[in-house]
Amino acid sequence: MKGREKNKSYTFMIVPHDAAGRSLQLRIPSNLAHGIFFIIIAFVAVFSLSVVYSTFLSGKLIHYKTVVMTSAEKDRNLEQFASETETIKQELQNLLDQNNSLRKQLGLRVEKTSIDLKAKEPDNKQFDLSNLQPKVKRVSLDLKSSLDEIEKTKTSYKELQGRVEYLQKRLAVTPTAWPIYGPIMSYFGYRRSPWRSFHTGVDIGAPYGAPVRATAAGTVTFTGWRTGFGRAVAINHGFGLSSFYAHNSRFAVTEGQHVRKGQVIAYIGTSGYSTGPHCHYEVHRNGVAVNPMPYLGMSILTAGRCL
Repeated sequence: MKGREKNKSYTFMIVPHDAAGRSLQLRIPSNLAHGIFFIIIAFVAVFSLSVVYSTFLSGKLIHYKTVVMTSAEKDRNLEQFASETETIKQELQNLLDQNNSLRKQLGLRVEKTSIDLKAKEPDNKQFDLSNLQPKVKRVSLDLKSSLDEIEKTKTSYKELQGRVEYLQKRLAVTPTAWPIYGPIMSYFGYRRSPWRSFHTGVDIGAPYGAPVRATAAGTVTFTGWRTGFGRAVAINHGFGLSSFYAHNSRFAVTEGQHVRKGQVIAYIGTSGYSTGPHCHYEVHRNGVAVNPMPYLGMSILTAGRCL
C-alpha cells in the first residue's frame, strides 16, 4: 500500500479539437503537483498582500505629501500675515507722529510719542493663546497690539475733532483778519515818537478813504469821536474780545449793528492826533489792550496757542 501511494501521480491530457491531431499526455508525480499547487497559492497570496500594502503605502504617501504642502502653505501665509502686521504697526506709528504734530499745533498735551512694537501678553481672558504655536502666538499678539493702538488713535482723533470744532467757533468771532492791508507804521508798546507814550495798538498805513473792515463778526458798541483817536469804531466779538479802529474819516456802521467778518465799517482818515492817513487798530482782551500782532492772520493752527 505504501508503495502504491509513493508511485501515485497525476496525468494531464491535452486533446486537440481536430480528430486527426495527436493528444498530449503529461504525467506529474503527486508530490510535485502538490508542491507546485502550494507555490502558486503562496505566490497569489503574497502578490495580493503586496498589492494591498502598496495601495496602503501610496495612500499614506499622498496624505503625507498633502500635509507637508498644507503646512508649507500655512507657513507662507503666516509669514505674509506677520509682514502685513508689521506694516500696520509702521503705518500706526506714522499716524501717531502726525497726530502728535497736530496736537502740539493745537495746544494739546502729547501723551505718547512711539508705538511699542514688542508684543505683550494680553490681560483679557478672551485672548487665550497658551495652546498656539510660538509663531502663531507672536503674530496673534502683534495683531492684538495693533488693534489696541487703533482704538487709542480713534480716541485721540475724537479729542482732536472736538478741539478743532471749538477753535472753528472761536475763530469765527476772533479778530484774526487785517482791518486793512498796509505797512506797520507803529507797533504795540512804548514809543518815543511822534508822542512819547505807551502805544495800545498798531498803526497801519493806508491811502485816505480806503475801506476799513471788521476783523471778526460782532456787535458795534461805539461809533463817534474819542479824544486823541478822532472818529472811532468799537466792536464786541464775545469771549472777552473786542476790537477798536481809530482816525477814520467817516463811518459805514452804527451802534448796535451786527457786523460780519470783513464787512466795511469805516474809511481811512487822519482825524484826532494823527500825522497822516492810517488805521489805528487795537485788540482788547477782557477789557485790557493786548498786542494785536499775534491775532493778525491767525489760522486754526496758530489759534490753538492763543485761544
